[in-house]
Amino acid sequence: MLALISRNAAATFLVVCTIILSFRTIYAGARLLEAGNPTDPAAPNPELLGELRNRVISLAANITYDHYNYVGVGEVRRISNAQTGFHMSGYFDKSPWSSDGSKLLFQRVPFYDRGMSEFDVLEIGIIDFDSTGGTQLEILTNTTAWNHQQGTMLQWLGWSNSVILFNKRTSPNTFVGAMYDIVQRREVATLPLPFYSINSDGTTALSLNFARLYVARRDYGYAVDHPVQTQVRANTCPDDDGVWVMTGLQDPPNVKPRLVVSIRQVFEIAARPDVVDPITQLKYATGFNGADIKVIQTECVHWINHAQLNREGTKVLFLYRVGHCKYWRGFKTFVFTADVATGELWRVPLTHGSHHDFGWDDNLISCDGSGYYHAKFKTFAVPLRRPEDVARGGDGHCSFAPTSNQFILSDTYPRPIPGFQAPARTLFTWDLVRNRTTIIGYYSPVKESTDIAQRVDLHPRWSRDGRYVCFDSTHEGLGRQVYVAKVYSKALVRPGVDVVTRPPRKFFLDLGARTGDSVEKMLIKPRTDYSDYIIHAFECNPENMPLVRSGLDRLKAEYKLHPENVVLVEAAAWIQKGTLSFHMDTRTAGNDGQPGKTGGSLFDSPHARGSVVTVPSVDFSEYLESTVQYIDHVICKIDIEGAEYELLAHIIRRGSIILCDVIMIEWHSRFRTEWKGWDAEFEAMMEQLHIHVIKIG
Repeated sequence: MLALISRNAAATFLVVCTIILSFRTIYAGARLLEAGNPTDPAAPNPELLGELRNRVISLAANITYDHYNYVGVGEVRRISNAQTGFHMSGYFDKSPWSSDGSKLLFQRVPFYDRGMSEFDVLEIGIIDFDSTGGTQLEILTNTTAWNHQQGTMLQWLGWSNSVILFNKRTSPNTFVGAMYDIVQRREVATLPLPFYSINSDGTTALSLNFARLYVARRDYGYAVDHPVQTQVRANTCPDDDGVWVMTGLQDPPNVKPRLVVSIRQVFEIAARPDVVDPITQLKYATGFNGADIKVIQTECVHWINHAQLNREGTKVLFLYRVGHCKYWRGFKTFVFTADVATGELWRVPLTHGSHHDFGWDDNLISCDGSGYYHAKFKTFAVPLRRPEDVARGGDGHCSFAPTSNQFILSDTYPRPIPGFQAPARTLFTWDLVRNRTTIIGYYSPVKESTDIAQRVDLHPRWSRDGRYVCFDSTHEGLGRQVYVAKVYSKALVRPGVDVVTRPPRKFFLDLGARTGDSVEKMLIKPRTDYSDYIIHAFECNPENMPLVRSGLDRLKAEYKLHPENVVLVEAAAWIQKGTLSFHMDTRTAGNDGQPGKTGGSLFDSPHARGSVVTVPSVDFSEYLESTVQYIDHVICKIDIEGAEYELLAHIIRRGSIILCDVIMIEWHSRFRTEWKGWDAEFEAMMEQLHIHVIKIG
């Protein structure tokens, strides 16, 4: 099998993801306790060093553990059997993997390089990697409601491992959605309309008119007879057709479709003479440019394509298109979003529209021939720097990573590639933070139809845990087949254990907050979005409390931080909950000119030789476990005047250290001489766990 991938590029990809993006290591167990009492302070001796080194080896193995291991990092594997026919996975916004990673959906087609009729049958199958008899491939059912680009919209019902959904034909020109239980091996329910998109929890679905799509774009509709096609063409710009929503999918008999927005409504907005968006003051990329609006309404065919729900099921993103008339050889495209509850519309500026995807928190990405664009409903729209080395203009099938709005998977249409005799499609990932692209592979089309409706795009799809990419291709000369590439050694979620029920969050945990100055230093860094972070500030020095309270209040006002996102923990971050003896600071002013008496320590040091007071303490490992999740991006700043050694040993023992992405730390072995040499040891351990270390102070 031809596996065209750069191993060095894949290695670079791993480093970039672990340092910058909120890609979460697997958290192996709720509390990973070692033998012995984890609340005993660690003593720096060879036995402790050996214990912690072994613990890190165990943690590193757990965070990269992959039960199914379909293929190694940097490798590509054909997952379909070319001897049994032609295969496809589906559209790029629908993952074929079950939530536990044990099963992969596929679709078998009788042909891939010619047009189709309403009688052609697509077979629906499943690959079971968890079967007692080894990997098993089984055909479950079939349908005649499908097309070459998107198949039958085959996907899992939310995070289910047993129920799948697809569209089927109930009469020559009528379609519905079907729910099929792969355990019972039978259809268990139907939806009143065929579905186009489903939210991540499997509770809400969108529907479009697939007969209208067949008339407008045969590569996205389902075949219907000529009388129906004639009827669609006659009803050019309807007010009773458009985007439909179906809620309550867990109770199919009571699902009642509701028209969210009509084609006529969208046309009326697109027909306005506005050239800029009134909210962002940015230009629209498309317009009717002085054409007769009445003629466009009555003589052109109007339709909606690529309707996608956001992950929460509250917004819909879609393309409104107009064509099949004298004004254009092809069609005009306008990008819109709508609120599912109210139907409120927003026309997205800048982008021309071709393909798109929703991330968390209503963030969307749109990619077309002019480039890539990032936007949010009625909030902002910005052009992204083009991934010039792979896209040369940008159009492709782009999608956000399962838990990240900062990392994109995409592809290109065939284009000349140095070293290739024929044009090839490029499959790549794009780190938006560093503007770095990583090539997964190049794939030249072989024996494909020249008809655009039958082209075999890669349509890359993420696995649920974010390690794998699935795509369709003809590059081996075996017809249309399905391939899997492993691009990441660690999982964003633990398959079969964790279900993503909320967007990933960003945390800044400030251990040793003092006056709040560390928080401010983070907030003022240029070209960052640190104001989006949830801040937990730990301070135990009683003389600092008025300073840190007023400091945090000022920062909340000055940087417009949400008050609920700034938490002051008036306690020492330590290895157990209780109280501690704390040495106060005797200085009148700090070395940095800040007010004096802001230091202090649990241990004797040059600036902690004042009176000894009792302060509360929290078990920081328990605090981590109860505050953040594996999908979150967590920065821990640790400046706790020598207590960092016991603290790090504790969270390594407990395993909670892998909940941290970045550790900013000031070492104090200069006055905790018994820990001399351990700075480098701890840094090496964190590096082994892919935790980025930044030394401060």
